[in-house]
Amino acid sequence: DTKMEEQISSIVEALKINAEKTPDKLCVGDKKNQVTYKEFWNMVKKAAVYLQEKGVQKGDMVVIRGAQKVEFLLGVFGVQLAGGAVCPLEKAIKDDRIMEIMNFVDSNIYLAEKPVKNTTVNNISLKEMFKVVQNNEAVTPNENTDNSENVVLNESSDSSEAVNSKEFSLPASDDLSEILFTTGTTGKSKGIEVTFGCNIAIAQNVIDSVGMEKDEIELITTPINHSLAIRRSYGAIYNGSSIVLTDGIKFVEDFFKLLDRYKITAITFVPAILEQVLKFAKDRFATYDNQFHYIQLGSAPLSETNKEILTKMFPTTRLYNTYGATESGCTVILEFSKYGHKKKCIGRTTVNTEILFVDDRRNIVEASLEKPGILAFKGKMNMRSYYKEPEITKEVMDEKGVVYTNDLGYLGEDGLVYLLGRQGDVINMGGIKIAPTEIEEVAMKHEMIKDCACIPIKDEITGEAPKLFVTLNEGYQLDQKELSKYLLSKLESLKVPKTFEVIDEIPRTFNGKIIRKQLKALENN
Repeated sequence: DTKMEEQISSIVEALKINAEKTPDKLCVGDKKNQVTYKEFWNMVKKAAVYLQEKGVQKGDMVVIRGAQKVEFLLGVFGVQLAGGAVCPLEKAIKDDRIMEIMNFVDSNIYLAEKPVKNTTVNNISLKEMFKVVQNNEAVTPNENTDNSENVVLNESSDSSEAVNSKEFSLPASDDLSEILFTTGTTGKSKGIEVTFGCNIAIAQNVIDSVGMEKDEIELITTPINHSLAIRRSYGAIYNGSSIVLTDGIKFVEDFFKLLDRYKITAITFVPAILEQVLKFAKDRFATYDNQFHYIQLGSAPLSETNKEILTKMFPTTRLYNTYGATESGCTVILEFSKYGHKKKCIGRTTVNTEILFVDDRRNIVEASLEKPGILAFKGKMNMRSYYKEPEITKEVMDEKGVVYTNDLGYLGEDGLVYLLGRQGDVINMGGIKIAPTEIEEVAMKHEMIKDCACIPIKDEITGEAPKLFVTLNEGYQLDQKELSKYLLSKLESLKVPKTFEVIDEIPRTFNGKIIRKQLKALENN
């Protein structure tokens, strides 16, 4: 199996292999549809024919809009088998931003449930494509193309000679698989080039990180266009296990129906979605402890409070928080049900990851708590580059393919990685490095605090000092003396913020990360 795995060049090829090995096993499901590996592979082949007839050619970039359904993954694999690459966009994106991205990635092909209103775009309907590959109905030509012939896939899904006799070239390892856009909250939104080989390495990291079993049935609650969700999907398909997609937790009842219907054994959350479940159905959720093998969170740090809550709720379930980036996928993982007591710990490196600690000049250093280093990662899971951005690429990646972060940390004597925070966010108080998260986690436990965020401010004596922005729970006013006294009982005196400020809302990304840049701007105005 290991030799075979080494020869697999793409997740598309892994899907084909698993369709032959376990044809009747569930591949992907959602609220309405579920397909086995054999069914899904046959649908992907039909989708590739459909897309080629609609104008998708080898090397084309197809912009695809997120839909938390089987259709989305069918579109992704169909494009890749047809010889193209995908650029996934979020579900709520506006038309002008779609056009901006399409122009940037040199694409005029848009695959989505609803068309974008622009006459230069070749709109392909995701709904129609799904309907055709399911029911073998006639394909109507696009309004924006001159192709007047209908394509008919009129054989049954299991014995379609028209499709099965067609020779498809499987993607090569170094071909472009997708361009993933970062959210742009810390600067300009960037397009990250990911190869098929990179996705194989990330899939192996994903499987290794949580000990994913062959019979795993994982519920993915995060937006499918996001790197966390699409990579969890790739990991499961590479592994030959099963995935179920759901559209966040809009309706708690639907969430529990999926848990029961598919007998879900694992879940992927972002912290913001987990908090919705804890808020509305905590006790009911806890009754699934014996059903789950693991729960994994990613894309944003999980608060210490929620780690403690989950650990109590799920005593026999493995609980993980992943550290990684779109530029370097699934690099470090913390099993906090096992190591939750280790403060600032983000866990162990995954199977394809080599971690380095460097100084500002990218020289490798012996990092420690007193003298932390900048985290850098070497391995096949790293991106190829930022699309059309050679200068920005050089800022985070060297010619050897090492990706450099802005995070400060070190490797502990226990072999685990410890993170202090982002360079610029870590508070340097007279040479002592303070992690803002440490202060936030303690403050969040006080009854008056609804939310908070800590930033460094200038200090005449120590150079920098912590300042805490807070939002208050209903019925409370800020009592600085009381809050300082409370923090002093839990933290060293130098870590207690010098100043506090009440604001209406702590700025956060969709997945819960604090946007400290906005708070620093607020402080400096």
